[in-house]
Amino acid sequence: MDIKSKPKNSHRVIKSNTEKKLPHATVKEAVQKRITPVDQSSIIPGIDMKEIIHSLDLLKYALDYSEAIVDTVRLPLIVLNKKLQVLTANRSFYDTFKLSPKQTENKLVYKLNNNAWDNPKLRTLLEKILPKNTSFDNYEVEIDFPKIGSRTLLLNARRTYRQVNNTEAILLAFEDITNRKQLDNQKDDFIAIVSHELRTPLTSIKLFSQLLEKHHLNNKDKKATYLLTKMQNQMERLTQLMASFVNVYQIQNGKLSLYKKSFEIEKLIASIVSDFQFTTISHSIVNKNGLSDITVFADKERISQVLINLLSNAIKYSPNADKVVIATTQNKKNVVVSIQDFGIGVPEPELGKIFERFFRVSGKKENNISGLGLGLFISNEIIDQHNGKLWVESIKGKGSTFSFSLPIKHSN
Repeated sequence: MDIKSKPKNSHRVIKSNTEKKLPHATVKEAVQKRITPVDQSSIIPGIDMKEIIHSLDLLKYALDYSEAIVDTVRLPLIVLNKKLQVLTANRSFYDTFKLSPKQTENKLVYKLNNNAWDNPKLRTLLEKILPKNTSFDNYEVEIDFPKIGSRTLLLNARRTYRQVNNTEAILLAFEDITNRKQLDNQKDDFIAIVSHELRTPLTSIKLFSQLLEKHHLNNKDKKATYLLTKMQNQMERLTQLMASFVNVYQIQNGKLSLYKKSFEIEKLIASIVSDFQFTTISHSIVNKNGLSDITVFADKERISQVLINLLSNAIKYSPNADKVVIATTQNKKNVVVSIQDFGIGVPEPELGKIFERFFRVSGKKENNISGLGLGLFISNEIIDQHNGKLWVESIKGKGSTFSFSLPIKHSN
């Protein structure tokens, strides 16, 4: 036997046995189950083992602390690896979806709840949208679960890079908005029914009031004519409110119809400004329109609705001012219309909510101003369906500027 080869073979056997005993552990397991020499001495010359132990204790503390935070978050959270397998989940996730850690961890996300998560929209989000972005927010997905029934979920996701083992992870958060959606649908149905039922009697009342007005005019009854005019004004307000409800219902159900045609935007603005100036005593409307022959392809009546709403709001929310400025500019692709007032303005925390349905700016002055908080919501949807954008800039106590953009129709 070759004496020199014996130590070599022996060394191989020892190495092989050592490799078999190496544990396959996560970072947390490695930290919590760390192995150190009994005498606390350093197994590596020149390295202070106590310092390493101290660092591991700090890392363990940080891991336990972060895990405790995630576990107390009320929203369900899961962490996926790049292969979309579940690495971990918080307590809210298990409670909400009636799962245990054994049924969840290391499982492909689509296999959870008896494959209920194998949803086409969720697949699109995780496999097509998220790989091209670092995150996505507020994506709505409806999933039918075997134990808890159909749920509407709002999804937020973030891709993170874990430096510990050079891998990517996906943090996925869910908000159950099923009850909110049901309430919204009930509101929409109620609005649609009420609007439909009120339309016929209101039309009849308007017709009879017009006949009465003519009758009293012929008989020179000035007081009756005056009262009937007031009544018609109130009925017109009621008609506009009903129209707002109908618009909201149509928007929520994807039924807001647009009848687009080409028209010159500056002519429409001039016409509306003229009508406002004729009926408004408190404010002058300054039209700073430096454009000409700018054509847009849009629903003229709907854009008129947006302009009227923004001008009405500008006058309504600037009771101590005496003018409103409307200006029109353009770039290569869009025409931009801006309506500026010098009124009470919008507090910065509320700017992000101003286009939400039924939202009204809070404050003593604002509470005395009539309105349902539907005009800006409807205007925003109209502009959005024209592939434009509606936005606001405001300073509390100094006024607001609402602007919207529309694509310009270029001549061929």
